[in-house]
Amino acid sequence: MITIISMHDAVCDFLKEKIASRFTLKTVDINGEESFKNPDVIRSGWILPRSIGFDYAEVEDTKEADDIEDEFVEDDESPLLSDSESMEEVFPYILPRIRIAEGVKNERMSVVTLDVLFGVYDPGTYYKGKFVDDGSGYRDLWNLIEATRQAFFTHMLIDKKYMILDDFFEAEIIQEQVYPYWEGYCRTKWHVAFPPPKLDTSFF
Repeated sequence: MITIISMHDAVCDFLKEKIASRFTLKTVDINGEESFKNPDVIRSGWILPRSIGFDYAEVEDTKEADDIEDEFVEDDESPLLSDSESMEEVFPYILPRIRIAEGVKNERMSVVTLDVLFGVYDPGTYYKGKFVDDGSGYRDLWNLIEATRQAFFTHMLIDKKYMILDDFFEAEIIQEQVYPYWEGYCRTKWHVAFPPPKLDTSFF
């Protein structure tokens, strides 16, 4: 079925395969220990402390929302952040978010504006025993944004259903950066077709 939320899920799958799998970036845990990992593609549309890492694509279609909520409460192995974990561990991330959907006059389709938010952690590097803020976090952020731009406009069509508008793309770094975290976003627009109409044949 072609829906706005199925488009969101298809974009998440695309970004996980084409972008997140290609980048290994710094992260830090609650104890300040640094390591490297692929960016998480967050499907919830927002960063919520107790929902990070939950992969909605892996939930069986037959499960109801109430059942999923029960699993969060009862399952000690569920992929939710525990009280001992911190928001720092969310970084690096890629977060697609539907912003607005607008109908197109005289067309059976909508134009969906979709933002992709990015966050990276990088305080810099040590060089000859000294800490150097070399701007690597800034560069990592823009590399993620640029890789996403190129992937979108190289493929154009996602899941054989959703086509990006090739005359619109915006990207921006969020002005108020909280060092050593770097965040930005890109904004894109997509065609999402309406379902075919069901004609009432009782008149024929």
